[in-house]
Amino acid sequence: FWQPFTVGALFLAGLAFTFLGVKIGDVSIVTPVQGIKVLLVPAMALLVVDDVAGTRIWISSAVALCGIWFIQSTDDSVDRSKIRISIGCALLAAVSLTFFDLFIQRWAPAWGPGYFLPIAFACTAFLSLGFLPVARPDNRSIRSQLSWPLLVGSLLMAVQAFGMTYTIARFGDATRVNIVYSLRGLWGVLLTWALSKSLGLTTSTPSTALMLKRLAGAILIGVSIVLALT
Repeated sequence: FWQPFTVGALFLAGLAFTFLGVKIGDVSIVTPVQGIKVLLVPAMALLVVDDVAGTRIWISSAVALCGIWFIQSTDDSVDRSKIRISIGCALLAAVSLTFFDLFIQRWAPAWGPGYFLPIAFACTAFLSLGFLPVARPDNRSIRSQLSWPLLVGSLLMAVQAFGMTYTIARFGDATRVNIVYSLRGLWGVLLTWALSKSLGLTTSTPSTALMLKRLAGAILIGVSIVLALT
């Protein structure tokens, strides 16, 4: 039982550090720094699953990291006082989620994905109850108009988390899975831009330079995936 419990605790730690970094720090720093996970996974794979990454994988990971940096480019100025907190939380989240992925690859096959993952996520849910006093210290209720977006967002997070973890548990190779998963940066930028425009959440228009940076990032991520899968 301690194996899925450990994996569940690591997943919760990764989420907690991510949300803490966004709340106290700055999201424009947290997300790109977390991209270092594509390098941490092959680096730690040798220690956890005895998997030696080849030169092509290292090159692919580095290219993906560059692509993530370009994808997350922003025109907004960043409060420098928040940078250290953002970077620290993002690094802790990346380390937690790196070991989360690798321990799934190591332990899940013996259990079977159908048993290991539900137990691990149940442990995450149970442990997350400890954050309720911190999340709502003054017993404030969530506004009704925010309930559905939160529910939909939580459901989508669960779907993407289970999809990625099942892939690792069933097929292994967390390194390549993380490289392909880095495409989420592209989809995130495109969906955020499209939804913010259609819903009227912003009146600003991204500059040409910014869109070119994001296009370059998308191309780099595509190249990294081709390198990793060929």
